[in-house]
Parts: sequence; C-alpha cells; structure tokens
Amino acid sequence: MKIQRHLSRAFCGFFLSLFAAISAALTATAAPVGDGVTDDTAAIQEWLDTKTVVYLPPPPKHYLISKALRLRSGQTLRLDPGTIVRLADGANDYMLVNADTETGNARITVSGGIWDGNNAKNQSLKGPRNGRPWRDFYIGCAMVFTNVTRLRVENLTLKDPARFGLQLGACRQFTVEGITFDYNLRNPSMDGVHLQGGCSEGRVANLKGNTSDDMVALNSDDSEYYEITRGPIHDIQIDGLWATDCFRAVRFLTTGTPIRRVSISNIFGSFQRNVVAFTHWKPVPDGNSARVEDITIANIHSAKFTEPTQPTKRLRHNDMRRTFALIGAEGSLSLDNITIHGLNRREWMPKAAPTLRLQRGSVIGTLRLRDVQHVNMADTPLPFFINDASIQRLFLDNVVVREKTAANATSTQPISGKGRIGHTHGEIHVESTDELEQETLRVLNENKAAPTKELRL
Repeated sequence: MKIQRHLSRAFCGFFLSLFAAISAALTATAAPVGDGVTDDTAAIQEWLDTKTVVYLPPPPKHYLISKALRLRSGQTLRLDPGTIVRLADGANDYMLVNADTETGNARITVSGGIWDGNNAKNQSLKGPRNGRPWRDFYIGCAMVFTNVTRLRVENLTLKDPARFGLQLGACRQFTVEGITFDYNLRNPSMDGVHLQGGCSEGRVANLKGNTSDDMVALNSDDSEYYEITRGPIHDIQIDGLWATDCFRAVRFLTTGTPIRRVSISNIFGSFQRNVVAFTHWKPVPDGNSARVEDITIANIHSAKFTEPTQPTKRLRHNDMRRTFALIGAEGSLSLDNITIHGLNRREWMPKAAPTLRLQRGSVIGTLRLRDVQHVNMADTPLPFFINDASIQRLFLDNVVVREKTAANATSTQPISGKGRIGHTHGEIHVESTDELEQETLRVLNENKAAPTKELRL
C-alpha cells in the first residue's frame, strides 16, 4: 500500500509539472521579432523577468519598445554593438530603468547595443512636475537608474534621446564606460551622463561624441524638473572625454549640497562654453554655502571651437567664444583644494575667452596651477586668468603664457580682474612665440652648417 501511495504521488507530481510546463508554453509571449514594426516590449520584458542573463541577438531590422524595460538585481542585459533598440513613436517613456527605484537594486549590467530614443517622435513632458515622481513624468532620458549599487553600463551607443542619454541618481560603486553619443542635437538640453545627488564611488570613462549640453554633469541639487535624487556627490573619477562641439565637458552644479573628491582627466576637444564649469542653478539661499572641494583637473587639451556645427547656435557663437573661459566658476560658490595640472591650450581664435575665469562672489581656499601652457596664436591679446573672486592661496608651478608677438607678451598681464589673492607662491612666465621660432630657426641653420653624421647600427 505504501508503494502504491508513493507511486500515486509521483505520478500526480509528474502530471502537475507537465501541466504547468504546457500551460507556461501556451501562455508564454513569443520571442522578440526585431522587424522594426512589431512591439517587442512584452517579449523582451518576459526574458528579463525570467532570466538572469539576457542576450538580444541581432534582429532583422531593429527591436521596437513602447515603454521602459525594467532590470532586476543581479541581471545582465547584453547586445552586440550594432543591435538597435528604438523607442516607438509617441511612447514618451524611458527605455531602461531598474525595477525597484525606491528601495534599490544591486549588480545590474547593460552592455552593448544602439539605444535610439527617437526624439523626432518622442518629446519630454512640458511644464513643472508639481511633485510628481520622475517615474511618472517623462523627463526625456533614454536610461535612468536610481538607488543601484554596482551598476555597470558599458560599450554602447546612446542615440537621439529627448533630453539626457543616461541619468543616475543615488547610485554607488558604478561604472559607465565606453559610451558613444550619436545625437542629432535637435534639443538644447541633451546631456550625456547626468549624475544626480547621492551618487558616489563611481567611474565615468571613455566618452565620445557631441552633446548639445554637458557631456558629464554632476548635480547634487537640481531644478524640480530634472531632479530625481538629492544629496552629496563624492568619490567620482571621470577619465577620457572626446568632443568637437559640446556645451561643456564637465559641469558641477550645486545650490548647497556638497560635491567632494572628484578626479577629472584626459579631456580633448572644443567646447562652446567651458571645459569644466563650477555653477549653481539658482541663487544660493542665505546662510548656505555651495561647497565644492578636493577636485583635480588634469591633462586637458582644448581650445575654443572655430565654427559651431549646429546652425541654431551660430547667432550666440561670438558671445560664447569671448565670454566663457575654458575653466570657470560662477559667483556664490565656496571652492577649496582645486588642482589644475597638465592644461594645454593652443588658441587660434581671435578675441577668445580667457583660460580661467572666477566670478565675483566666490571664495577659493587653495588653488593650484601646475604644468599649464597657454599659447595664443592670434594677433589679438588673449587673457590667461581673470580673477574677480577671493583666493586665499594660489600656487603656481611651471605655468607658461605665450603670446604670438613680442609686443603682446610685453603688455600681457597673466592675472587680471578685481579679485583678491591672499598669498601667491610661484610665478607665471610670459614670453613670445617668436622666441621658440627663433630658437627653432637657429638649430636648423646650425644643423645645415654642420650636418650630423649618420648613425649606423
């Protein structure tokens, strides 16, 4: 009898399992089609809901989604570099978000693909949010992740978002690397990587392409429209940015919540406003200090661009090239321990903006300039440093300003403005590019007169 009961239970279990498998097969969503017409949202989301590692194979045309795909903790979404995922016309939604935006997720990876926000047919919502959570209000970003620990977004292309390519809020131990921005630049506020308050212990590296706004923004405070989280930003590494026509490479923005311990390095290209800007988005409240400290900016190779690639920006081009310094700080900021080294500017633009400019109302505790070269190739003088702020300590080490002509070099004031500098350590060496040209000519003539013997190995 016992054997019969065990056999009966085994058969019942077998048939129940078989029934469940058949039922699941009958109700399962079909695999993603990828023909560019069929809505693949449900099929892709089912894979994400049932698998830890999801690989989207190359489609016949492209995958089409009509609402945000949600990624769970411990999940990897992988695509080949040329696989396209496009937001459907009129979807007006994000493309990727994490599943639990309130309590958070961990260990999420997105790798590969071309993520097309289709901004010609999708527009971010207008007007104030009026307290609505960002998840219910389409800001216009392609990907948004909040409260994620150990997030990795890598080796993919962000194409034509309505606003930002990637927005992170309160993410820790994250890596964003190998991102290409393929933007049509149709909207004025198209950031690349937008870090909101609470982001920490993160690396942003190897970004290429033009954005109509900031390639990287660090906004501990923000306007109500964009803000998804608020809090200190700290321990961030930004390394390797390439552009030919962007608003800014890196922007700091705070109205009181601090930003600390940020390393920025290896920036190449030309920027309409600044390479690096310290800013606030509204007047700082009384009694509050917009604090930014322990910042290193290294290995910058940049100049003002000669002609904007965006026709809508040509009218303001002249103002931007004359007003916005390569590195600038707005007023009402409190900065300390700012180090700039390895800054190289070779400028052909006449009447261009200075290399550094600190506005009235800001206070800088310690500012270090080391291994800086500012070369003016235009006939008109080019200011190096306009200081209208209050600097307590300025350290100068191997800072060289070169003017095209000896006359300009003689009349150049390397530091001007109405600001105050408490203590200056070191000096700025001003010379003419003629000196280098004359020495080059002398060496060439010397070599002609006594040619070097051929070295034989």
